[in-house]
Amino acid sequence: MDALSDFFPQFGIHTDFVNDINDLAEVESRIGPDTRAVFAETVANPSTKILDIEPLAAMLHRHGVALIVDNTVPTPYLLRPIEFGADVVVHSTTKGIGGHGNALGGAVVDSGRFDWANGRFPQFTRKELGVSDERGGVWCTYAERYGASMFAGRVRNAYLHNLGAVMSPANAYLQLIGLETLPQRMTQEVDSALRIARHLEHVPHVTRVNYSGLDSSQDKLLADRYTPNGVGQVLSFGLEGDESRVARVVEAVRVFCYAANIGDTHSLIVNPARITHREVPCAFRQAAGVDDRLLRLSIGLESAEDLIADLDQAIVVAYCD
Repeated sequence: MDALSDFFPQFGIHTDFVNDINDLAEVESRIGPDTRAVFAETVANPSTKILDIEPLAAMLHRHGVALIVDNTVPTPYLLRPIEFGADVVVHSTTKGIGGHGNALGGAVVDSGRFDWANGRFPQFTRKELGVSDERGGVWCTYAERYGASMFAGRVRNAYLHNLGAVMSPANAYLQLIGLETLPQRMTQEVDSALRIARHLEHVPHVTRVNYSGLDSSQDKLLADRYTPNGVGQVLSFGLEGDESRVARVVEAVRVFCYAANIGDTHSLIVNPARITHREVPCAFRQAAGVDDRLLRLSIGLESAEDLIADLDQAIVVAYCD
């Protein structure tokens, strides 16, 4: 949010925000001559709201606009957005892909299907020195040099080279080690997350549970369509009372760790309004359901029974007066 609102405008990049990314009419109404791409999370953090990728991609492609999605929460093991029409997929590999919270990293995946030479993106169709042979007198565009892979080619040749977003060898090694166990970790974490979400629906003082894999979720049909093997390890829930009750729960847990990461092998708990979303404007937080009484969980590899017991005792402690 900080990058979209404050940093990118310094480079002439403007962002329009919508209330509901799955409202095609609202999204289409914001498309103008200068619109280049739409960016959205496939599974939102912390609401786990599911992006309806196929109709959104189809509508955007009619306008020559690219769909870029953040697939960090489900990881490629649970959801492959390109198969549903997404053009570019980004991941914070620090989270579920790496899985151990021990290395920073990211990934950009180009589908190779979008027509970046459609007139909206002059950086792909102008001749540039970086992809040309000046001595030989041969000048090329990124479209000519890389063809269908022109987006990935520009990311690697221009941005990676000029901006230095290169993962260190040590971090890359740790990410690859984590990737080896992705299926095993996600299978257990998703199973535990669903069990915990179902349990929390019946716990006193819990006012709502946000997990699209629940039968009670408004996004259950979308979850079944896009993430049939599970939504992910992230869920959130609201509590009665004020912010002090949230603080008491956080202080009372014994198995959960208080940390802002997600996708770790350790189960984590955090109050998003104060930590992960504190720099998000209040109006946007409220629209996303992130208020002072919300807690977010990232489920790790501990047993679901231990995690449920830990939450139960912490909530009892928080409301014991």
